[in-house]
Formats: sequence, structure tokens, C-alpha cells
Amino acid sequence: MLKVIVSENEKSKSKLLVDGVTITGDVGHFSSNGTENEWARIKDYNLSKKITEATFKEIPKEISSIYLYYPLDFTEYIKEIQLWRDLNETEFTELKFEFSWDFEKWKKPFSIEEFAGAIKEILLDYKGEAVEWMEDSEFLSNGCDLTFHDFDRNEKIKVELEKKIIIVKEILEKVDRLLITDSRKGSVVNFFDFPEHVRVPCEQYLVYFSEFLKNIGIDVTTDISHQAGRVLFSVTPVSKRTALQQIREALNVYLQLPNNFVSSDLINVHMKPEEQQLAANIQHLQGQLMLANAIMQTQNETMQNQRVMIEQQRQIIDATILQQSLLKDSTNNDSPDKEEILGGTISLTNLDVKGFQVNIPNIYRWLREKVRKE
Repeated sequence: MLKVIVSENEKSKSKLLVDGVTITGDVGHFSSNGTENEWARIKDYNLSKKITEATFKEIPKEISSIYLYYPLDFTEYIKEIQLWRDLNETEFTELKFEFSWDFEKWKKPFSIEEFAGAIKEILLDYKGEAVEWMEDSEFLSNGCDLTFHDFDRNEKIKVELEKKIIIVKEILEKVDRLLITDSRKGSVVNFFDFPEHVRVPCEQYLVYFSEFLKNIGIDVTTDISHQAGRVLFSVTPVSKRTALQQIREALNVYLQLPNNFVSSDLINVHMKPEEQQLAANIQHLQGQLMLANAIMQTQNETMQNQRVMIEQQRQIIDATILQQSLLKDSTNNDSPDKEEILGGTISLTNLDVKGFQVNIPNIYRWLREKVRKE
């Protein structure tokens, strides 16, 4: 797969071939010094993927460092991955995810320096992963990377990459949440990762949350934006006297209503207009999820693993989608894992909320009373 052809003529340079393709020009660059301290940069994505099919040990010993063009779909910062080995070592010792950015085009609500600081803070929880943040001592623009030291050199490169990419994605998600939460100190901030085919109705349901709060006596403004393919939902109280914990508790109840709402329970139940509106919003969301589920099943009818695929989609596209899509903020330890409501007669948890039915008038009365007391 990878082959270094060492030139025996001092006037000609050694060559690096990947599946017979010479690494030069638009394809990449190979530093040829005629030593065992060569480095390579692969600019072609397909060739980079082919290289990852090899094990670390199969990289020619003449190459001490190799850059692979390997952009990650969940971040704009990482375009290259570097394999590096110490000159005194026979094996690769570092697997690096290289960060790059354009200072002039940077339009984030936080600075690059703040971003780097947040990574360092989050990495305190990843000491067991043998990963560290490396940056130029003078300028961040000169180079930064997340470097992993612990990986299986006998394994295929792509296998180890897939493991580390999961960790990198998790780290960057936590960094985003930390930075955005810090920039919105007076707001309740949540991230959601909705499947694309149900994103619109789920976002619409979140928009109605401000009405839900207004009906229990809390005035807020809400904002929905998109960060790296995820939905950022923030709620800001109009009055500074409103406790953010009240909003968190109300949101916890609100997100779980669709999973426990049965329209037949409303027969012979007298409800006020705002309560009827909430019931209608829940029914609309449930209807959109049912429609998405039906479309997905129809699309899967021609697939070989039809029943398996349909069951997988059923597990995803149901009324628990709001809770399943909520990305918990590990930096916010104020939010309880379990909330007792209605005087302790019902406990709401993050996901397992089966076994009770929603009585909308009672929930409104309980929340209003709770807001008045606090």
C-alpha cells in the first residue's frame, strides 16, 4: 500500500507511492532527504482513507511523520490528522488531530484563546484517555492539536481513528456547551440533536415553551439557533428575580409531556383555553412524529432488513424524541436527574417516564403554585 522508493542517485529524490500513486503536486508532498527522517503530507482524501486501511506498523520505517487529509463532519476546525514517531522510537508514539482556523474570518461569540482555554478545562475529565492539548507557546495560529498517546500500534489506523474521533466529538460538544453557557449566564441553555426528518416539528414544540411558561406566570424570551448541526435552545427570563431552576424544572416537565399524553384522557375534562392550546401542541407533535414514522416505514419496505430497520426507527421516532435528543450539559450540575412533581406523587426522570398519564390542568396548577411559593 505505502512504499518508499529510495533513490540511489544523489541527483534524484526518493519517492512515496500509495497504491502506485506517486505523492507529489496536488496529491501531496513527500520530503525526500534520503534518510529515515522523512515526512509526508497527503492532500487527497481517498488516498488518505486508503492509508488508514494499513496498520501503524505497516507505515514505512523511513517516514517519521505523515499528515492525512481527513476532515471531520462535525467540526470545521479539524482537516488533518498526523501520525508521528519519535526519532529514537521504532513505533508511532502520537496520533494528532490538527486544528486550524482563519483569524480574519472568525465569527464565533468567543475568542480562539477562550476556545483553547475551554478545551484545557474539559480535558481535566479525560486524564484516563492519555490525551492532551498541544499549542504553540507564542501564537495559537502556529498550530494546535489534540494528541493521543495511547493507541494499538498493531491495529489498523482507521480502527484507532474511529475510537479517538468519538472522544474528540464528545470533547468538542462539551467545549461548545461550556462556552455558550458561559456567554449566556442569565439563561437556561440546552442542546438537542434531532434527527433531520423530525427536526422542524420538534423545534416548533420548543418555540411553544415560552407560552407554556407565560401561562404559569413566568415571562421569558427564547432563542433557537444551530451549532454544528445541533439545535441550541436558550430561555432567558424577563425578570432577574425569576430563578433559572424554576425554568429548568418547567422545561423538564414540558419535554416529557408528549411521551405521556393520551388524548382520550381529555374526554369530559374541563380545560381553559391555554390548557387546550397545550394539548393541541402536543397532539400536533405526536401527529408529525407518527407521519415521519410512517414515511420511514414505507421507504424501508424494499430493504432486505425491513423489519429490523422499522423497529430501529420506531425506537427513535416516537414521543420520547425530545428527551432522547437532549444533550445533557455535564458542566451544569444544578439540574437534578429526578424531579418530583405534584407534591411528590409523580417522579419525572430524564428518560424512563412510563407509567403515568398527563393531567394538564393539574400540572398547570402545580407549576403555578410552585412559582408563587418561590
